[in-house]
Amino acid sequence: MAGTTAPLDRGASGPVSDPAVVERRIEALEDADVRHRGVGQNAVYVWELPVRVTHWAIVISIAILAVTGAYIHGPFLVPSSPLEASTQMATIRFVHELTAIVFTIAVGVRFYWGFVGNRYASWRSIIPHNRAQFKAAREMGKYYTFARSEPVPMTGHNLLAGVAYTAVSILMFLQVATGLLLFAWLIGTGPASWLLPIVGWLPGGIQAIRMLHYFVTFLFIAFLIHHVYSAILVDIEERTGVMTSIFTGYKNIRPHSTADYLTDRPGIGDDARDARTIAQQSGPRETPKTDA
Repeated sequence: MAGTTAPLDRGASGPVSDPAVVERRIEALEDADVRHRGVGQNAVYVWELPVRVTHWAIVISIAILAVTGAYIHGPFLVPSSPLEASTQMATIRFVHELTAIVFTIAVGVRFYWGFVGNRYASWRSIIPHNRAQFKAAREMGKYYTFARSEPVPMTGHNLLAGVAYTAVSILMFLQVATGLLLFAWLIGTGPASWLLPIVGWLPGGIQAIRMLHYFVTFLFIAFLIHHVYSAILVDIEERTGVMTSIFTGYKNIRPHSTADYLTDRPGIGDDARDARTIAQQSGPRETPKTDA
C-alpha cells in the first residue's frame, strides 16, 4: 500500500485514550457541519495478526460447525446402508468436534488478545463503558436507522458494533460451554466426564442443553449476515478499506480524521474550540449539485 505507515502510539498523535477528548472530537466534527472524508495516503495499522487470524478461524469454524451440527441434529444425506449411515455420522461428528477445538482455541486467543493487544483490539475499545463511547454508539444507531447521513468516523470498531461483539462473545463462551457438556454426555468417560454432574443440575437436562446449543447457531448466522452487510455498507461510505483491512491489517485513513485518533497539531486534536479547522482536516465540504 502506498505511503508511510502511521505509528500506533506517538504521544499526542496516537490513538485517543481520554474519553472526554473523543467526545469533544465527535461534537467538533458534527458542529462544523461537513461531511466526513477520511481517505488519506497513509496506511494505518489497525488489526494485528492475531486479531485477523482468529477472526477468520472463528468465521470458518462457525460455517463448518453450522453445517455439521445441522446434520447431527437431522441427517440430510441419504446413506446406502445402515453401516454407511453409522460411519457417515461418526465422520461428521469427528469433523464437528475437531472444528469445535479450533473454534475454542480461536475464541480463547482472541479473548486473551483483548488484554495484551493494541488499542483497537482492546476490550476497553470494544465494550462501551464511558460517556463518549455511549455517545458514539447512539450516533451509529442513528446512522443505521437513517437518522444520520454518515457513520461516526472511527479508526477501530465503531461502538455500536462493539455492543454487538460483546454480546456475540458471550454467546461464543456459551456455545463452547454447552458443546463441552454435550461432548461429556456423549462419551461419558475421560477428562470431560467431570462435567456430567452439571447436566443433572440444569433445568431440562441434556435436551435443554442440546436445544440451546442448536439455537445459538442461528444467532451466529444472523449476526454474520448483518456483520457482512454492515462492513460493506461502512466501507462504501467511508472508503477507507474496511473490508480489505481484515486481510492486510491496514486502513487507508487520515489519522486525524477520526474521533478516536488525535491530530498531529496540539490545540486542535485535543480541543473542540476550532471545530471548523478539525472538520476541514477531515476533507473538503461536499457541495450539493444543482440543476443547470
